[in-house]
Amino acid sequence: MTTTAREYLRVSKGKGRIARSITDQHRDNVSAEQEHGPWTWGEAYRDTGSASKFARKGRDDFDRLMSDLQSKDFGEPGTVLVLWEISRLARETGNGVALVDAAETGGYLIHITSHEHTYNPANYQDRHSLIGGINDAEKEARLLSVRTLRGVNSALDEGRPHGKTPFGYARDYELIDGRPRPVRQYPDPDEAPLVQELFRRVLGGPEKAAESIRSVAMDWERRGVVSREGGVRFSPQNLRQMLMRKAYIGVRVHGASERPGNWEPLIEPETFEAVQRLLADPTRKSHTTNGVRHVLTGTLRCDVCGGRMTVFKGGDSHQRSPAYVCHAYAHLRIDKADADAFLIGDAEHPGVILAYLSRADVAAGLSASGDDGEVSAVRADIATARASLEAFEAEDPETPAEARLIARKIGKLEADIRELEQRERALTAPNPLASMFEVGPGAAERWTATEVTAQRAVAAMLFSPEILGQVRIRRVADSPSEAVQDRIYFVQAN
Repeated sequence: MTTTAREYLRVSKGKGRIARSITDQHRDNVSAEQEHGPWTWGEAYRDTGSASKFARKGRDDFDRLMSDLQSKDFGEPGTVLVLWEISRLARETGNGVALVDAAETGGYLIHITSHEHTYNPANYQDRHSLIGGINDAEKEARLLSVRTLRGVNSALDEGRPHGKTPFGYARDYELIDGRPRPVRQYPDPDEAPLVQELFRRVLGGPEKAAESIRSVAMDWERRGVVSREGGVRFSPQNLRQMLMRKAYIGVRVHGASERPGNWEPLIEPETFEAVQRLLADPTRKSHTTNGVRHVLTGTLRCDVCGGRMTVFKGGDSHQRSPAYVCHAYAHLRIDKADADAFLIGDAEHPGVILAYLSRADVAAGLSASGDDGEVSAVRADIATARASLEAFEAEDPETPAEARLIARKIGKLEADIRELEQRERALTAPNPLASMFEVGPGAAERWTATEVTAQRAVAAMLFSPEILGQVRIRRVADSPSEAVQDRIYFVQAN
């Protein structure tokens, strides 16, 4: 009698080794049929990623396998689940036991190719062997996690570099625990000057105007500047990522934590921060165009579908004046002149934007720095949390239970530090509006002299849910009247 067999194939390898590893497992599983079969092979389950509870990537086919076992969709009683080794299944005892229970309830068998044995979960000895193997796999996974955490903490404490070598640096490696580890990072004589050139050209200065990232990318392409791996040219996106890399100011970033690195910075912190402010400026463009003529295009939203509103010019052939129209579905339209007068206005009759920009209290709020007392309190909390984090990271757990407790405390502290650092940045960072437009009395006259691209950036910022609210346009049928003030409302953040 031929029995149906279905494989669960899982690999933890990186790209380039996945297919071969799965093929190897399948070949060994098929060979096992000669002694333990005959089997008819059904659809296999395949996953890429760790079976450990510490894994970040989910296992979709493992979840499908569990669902099929529990719903009896896995097959008829007696169908065999074939695994290359027990650790392919689960490295958390709870998940493994749940799977063994589901297999027992459905009357299924489990074959472990590396054990050269087919187990019956309904047999007490076979069940004991399966769960014992899963428990051993969990133990190894947890011990590996503790060793890895220890190594990561050691590298953090010493400020050693990690990950891929940033463009602009070279590294020295040493064998640590039998594996090559980076121990020293230093400026590459050919690449480091290019990184410094990039920051210098994008920031500009008294003697030379700032350049766009695109212009630098085009110049580097003409000069033959390429990456060290594969000789690929640098795109504007590549260069933008380089401009945001804190390794260039000697900061080691690991997850959400930042520590001083043990290498020489290529860029001064003041230069780096100035470039970050420049990149965050929504008015910055990599090119100029005369195509932008309407301040509120794309900012207004259709109340029916939530889509953007664009300008329909109308004209004599349509016997209509220009209007904002729902771009995707033409759900509604509103007269452009009326909407602009209400939302923008002019010096004599300021609308929502100009009224807000002319307020003295708004100008005062932009120029005022964060509350010094609150900033000091947040920074003190950060220092306390970091000290506690370093203390827990220096612990040497003696049992898996203690290691789990320490790992949970470290995770909680890292989350607290991230939240506190975000609060500190919010208290100390300059308001972007201050660098985009001079707020206060006389704003209407300054607005008239401002380019449309800058006006659009200011309007998009003000009409965000966090400030004045997102602008929604109602249909006439859904409004108290046809008046523009009755058809427009603002959606603010909760």
